[in-house]
Amino acid sequence: MSKKDMPIGISLFLILFLVFEIYYFFVDYLFTGLYPFHGYTLESLGHIPYSLVTIVLYTIVVFSLYKIIMGFILITEWARKFTIVYCVWASLWPLWGMIIGNRLGENLIFFAIYILTIIYLLSSYVIKYFEKTIVFTYGPYTLYTRKIHLINSDRIIDIYFFSTHAPKSGTPCAMPEGYEVGINPRTKMPYLQKIGKTKVFKYGNYTLYTRKIKLKNVNQERDMYFFSPHKPKSGNPCAKPDGYELGVNSKTGLPYLRKIGKKPKEEKTKEKEEKPVEQKTESKPSNVIYVVNRPQPGQVKGDWAVRSHGKIYSSHRTQENAIKAAKKIAKEKNATVMIQGVDGKFRDSLKPKK
Repeated sequence: MSKKDMPIGISLFLILFLVFEIYYFFVDYLFTGLYPFHGYTLESLGHIPYSLVTIVLYTIVVFSLYKIIMGFILITEWARKFTIVYCVWASLWPLWGMIIGNRLGENLIFFAIYILTIIYLLSSYVIKYFEKTIVFTYGPYTLYTRKIHLINSDRIIDIYFFSTHAPKSGTPCAMPEGYEVGINPRTKMPYLQKIGKTKVFKYGNYTLYTRKIKLKNVNQERDMYFFSPHKPKSGNPCAKPDGYELGVNSKTGLPYLRKIGKKPKEEKTKEKEEKPVEQKTESKPSNVIYVVNRPQPGQVKGDWAVRSHGKIYSSHRTQENAIKAAKKIAKEKNATVMIQGVDGKFRDSLKPKK
């Protein structure tokens, strides 16, 4: 449990309660109340029985008032209930006065004051004051508060901060009303921000800004987002829009926004650079002699040709003759022979020995 400031209502109650108890027991009771009604006077204190009764009575009153005041100041859990018990005990004295006919009007007022005090102690206002402070935590972080004096001002304000260990100054506290937790995107540390306040997105020293731009040749406006380490001439700080995520340029280290699932710019550039290389790798090698099925109009289906890239070496009526011719050329060029089937697919390949 942590200490908290005493509300003005509680402070006023303690002052009035203390003043009333001093008046009732130390003034009214001794001089015009039950004490003289039963025949006791200040001279009666010389008799031991009277003295013992008086000492016991005022010991109970003084001890109880001390415990009540300290209990309220330190916000001890039993203080409210102890005060209620004390008020019930103290109300028996004016009640007894009314029963025996001692100053009926005054004792009725005193009795009513004790009843109203008990009702006040049972109110939600007092109960809330004695509730344990629920210290707010966020993961390993605990919320603390401390008062600071503003420079060049007489104002003293409360500041709130998170810490994983007990700081040099500050008290663990509950979440203040009107605030919620925000997370620093760079350090991942929590902080407090007002509910409803625009959650400005930041990355390191860069803040996300937005401004409206008018599209050329179109009577429309659109929102443009950009990062800046300082306040730009135009634009307002803003939160990260839905459907976008943070991207960081690997060369410059500058942050930018991209649609979720969209590839980074540098990856696209890399793909473009690699694409011609892939095409070149997949292209057919030049040191290959092909035996292809090459029917032509006017010829018998099944004619075969020996060819390379853009050049036909010879034509043959059978596949066997075409393969022999291809081997001969392949030996001279140190090439590989690839043979095409009737269905147009290349299945067999061989490289003649020199």
